[in-house]
Amino acid sequence: MNTNISKHIFFIASYPKSGNTLMRLILSSLFFTSDGIVDIKNIKKINLLENIKLLDVIKNINTKDFLNLENINTLYKYHLTIKEKSNLGFNEDFSFFKTHHILSSLNGKNYVTQEFVRGIIYLIRDPRDVVVSWANHSNITLSESVKAINNFYGCIGWQKHPRAALPNHIKPSVWVSSWKDHVESWTKNKMNVPTLVIKFEDLILKKEMTMQTIVNFFKDNYGIEVLNTQEKIKNILKTTQFDKLKNIEESEGFDERIGGVFFNKGQSGQWREKLTHEQVKNIEEVSKNVMQQYNYK
Repeated sequence: MNTNISKHIFFIASYPKSGNTLMRLILSSLFFTSDGIVDIKNIKKINLLENIKLLDVIKNINTKDFLNLENINTLYKYHLTIKEKSNLGFNEDFSFFKTHHILSSLNGKNYVTQEFVRGIIYLIRDPRDVVVSWANHSNITLSESVKAINNFYGCIGWQKHPRAALPNHIKPSVWVSSWKDHVESWTKNKMNVPTLVIKFEDLILKKEMTMQTIVNFFKDNYGIEVLNTQEKIKNILKTTQFDKLKNIEESEGFDERIGGVFFNKGQSGQWREKLTHEQVKNIEEVSKNVMQQYNYK
């Protein structure tokens, strides 16, 4: 057996603007602090799988391919290599990793296989609110955002890294696909690993209950106890209000901000005032079945 394959990745997966960052703040406070007080710097303890620095390993394997990573078919040849534990660079049994990538294969090459995966937390949000949030985050129009969320071939860029070897003009793609296909790829996965699906709306409106669900998930599936749980939950509730996170972003900055304010409002139902009837119809026509499954009426 390949010693690099050891169920070492715990995915925090979501379509963009669906609560992934808030979830990582909560997890980092539950597992990497003694008191649960949120420090935005702790989010770095949960790494991004689509970080350009991780592509450096390809340079030593095939220089020609390394300089052709804008071609998604070339990139797919190396997705499993990138995810080998020796290349991810940590010593723990497993580590949390964020991704927005669809759980997919392309021309017989897999994004990941279950031998790598310890577990999954998947964040889902009403796609109509995702459209509003993504437009603000990316400085695009709502109409452009609607097209993006319905696009099966939709992609975003990998996160830049100042010490990465990949030349700046080469821009690899994270295949996020459409909202519908992204949700179904992760929630109907055949990985045979513990998977917890959390709605963004519960993360915002039922945060205490949702955190207890997370704590129970790790205890029931992995025997992992979160110490000092109640104090941590109390402090996380106090320090993850969006106005507080927005103030921290403005004073300290935030690496994942690419356009507008990252921690904007964190609201559910804002689409009702922002989207036209036609825009709502376009989203619902594509994603109707999945929206009904998760009670997005």
